[in-house]
Amino acid sequence: MKIAMLSKADSAGGGASSVAETLQEVLSRDGHDVIHFAAWSSKGFGGGRQPLYGGGRWWQKGVRAAHEVSRMAGLAEMVPFELPRLLKAGVKDFDLLHFHDLSSAISPWTLYHLSRYVPVVWTIHDCSPFTGGCLYPMECERFRSHCGPCPSLGEWPLDSRFDFTHTMQRIKAKLHSSGRISCFTPSRWMADMAEASGKLPERPRVVPNAVDIALYKPSSDVAGLRRRLNLPEQRLILLASAGFLSDEWKGIGYAVRAVRALADRNPFLLLVGSMAPGEEALLDGVEWHATGYVGDASVMADFYAAADLFLFCSLADNQPLAVLESMACGTPVIAFDTGGVPELVSHGEHGLVVPQKDEVQLVEAVTSVLDGGCLPEWRQRAREYVVRNHGLAVLLENHLRSYQAVIDKWHERGVHA
Repeated sequence: MKIAMLSKADSAGGGASSVAETLQEVLSRDGHDVIHFAAWSSKGFGGGRQPLYGGGRWWQKGVRAAHEVSRMAGLAEMVPFELPRLLKAGVKDFDLLHFHDLSSAISPWTLYHLSRYVPVVWTIHDCSPFTGGCLYPMECERFRSHCGPCPSLGEWPLDSRFDFTHTMQRIKAKLHSSGRISCFTPSRWMADMAEASGKLPERPRVVPNAVDIALYKPSSDVAGLRRRLNLPEQRLILLASAGFLSDEWKGIGYAVRAVRALADRNPFLLLVGSMAPGEEALLDGVEWHATGYVGDASVMADFYAAADLFLFCSLADNQPLAVLESMACGTPVIAFDTGGVPELVSHGEHGLVVPQKDEVQLVEAVTSVLDGGCLPEWRQRAREYVVRNHGLAVLLENHLRSYQAVIDKWHERGVHA
C-alpha cells in the first residue's frame, strides 16, 4: 500500500505529529511505501520524511510565514500553499492520504481538492476540524450551531483581531458534507464531540493511539535509575509534564499546589517541560527539579519510570500520549476528568480520575493510593493495559483494517470525481 502521512511537523511538533511519524515508521517496517510530508522537522528531511512545501530551507520558511500572515488576517489555513508541492509529488497516485494536524500548516482546501482523486483520511486530534479554528471550545457551545463571535479570538491558532470563525467553520462543514473525507479519532469522547457538532455526515471511526512498549517500559532498578538522573532515591516523586509549563490548558499549577498540600509526605516534584524565566516563583514551598524540554524519547521514558505517580491535570485533551507513555513505564496516573483520559485511566483499577480543577480530590487521590498499598499492583496493571490495548502492533492492525475499509468505501460509492 502506498500511503502519505501529512502533518505540521515530526514528533517535536506535539502529539498529533508524533502519531504521524510513528505511523510512517510502523507501516514502513511492515513493508508499505509511506512518505511523511511535514511542514518542518527537528530531525531534518530525507528518506521517508519529505518537506510539505518542497523547495529549499528559505522557501519552506517563506511558506510557513505566509501561513502565519493568513492566520493573523483571521483566515487561518485558508490558502492551500502546500497543494502545488503535493500535486508535483504525485500524491494523486497514492492509495491513501492520511492528514493529521492542519493548524498553522495545511489548508482544508487541500483535502477538499485531493479527495476528488484519492481516498483521504483526516484524524481528529483536536476539535479544530469542526470548529472555526479553536483546538478546544472549552465552555463555549457555539460549535454545535455556528461559530462566531469567538471567545478564543487572539489565542493561538486564532491569534488575530479579525473574526472569520463562522466562515472557516462553514468551509470545513462543506468539506465534510462532500462525503469524500473519512474521519478517524483516537477517543470515543472526541467522536462524541465531532458528532455533536453536526458538521460531519457520519460518526468518526475510533482508532486509538499507541506507544512503543519496547521503549516505554518499567525499570528493573528504580533506585539506580534515580541516582543516574540525580533524583532523590527514597522520596515520593510526583511527575508533571507539559510542552510549556506555563500553558494554562496543561494545568501544571494544580499539580504544584497538590504537591505543596502533601508536604507531610515529603514529596519531590519532577517537572518535564520548558520553563519561562521567573516561573520558579510559582514553585515556592515545593522541592522540585525541572528537566526542560525533553526531545529524546528514551530519556523521557527514564523520567516516567523513575516517578511514583504522574499527575495529569490537563484541562483540554483528546487521548494524550503522555498518559499512555507513563502507564507503559509502570507509573500510574492520577488525572483530571478531561476529554478521552477516563477511557485510558480505569478509575480504581490502575489509576484515579478526579473532577477538573478539584484540588482537594486531587490531593485525596494521591493520599488514598499511598495509604492503600495498591501502588505495586497498579504499576503492573497499568503496564499490562497499555501492552494489551495500545502497543504498536495494535496500532498497525487497527490502521490497516481501517484504511482498507476507507479504500473499499471509496471504490464502492464512487465518491471520487
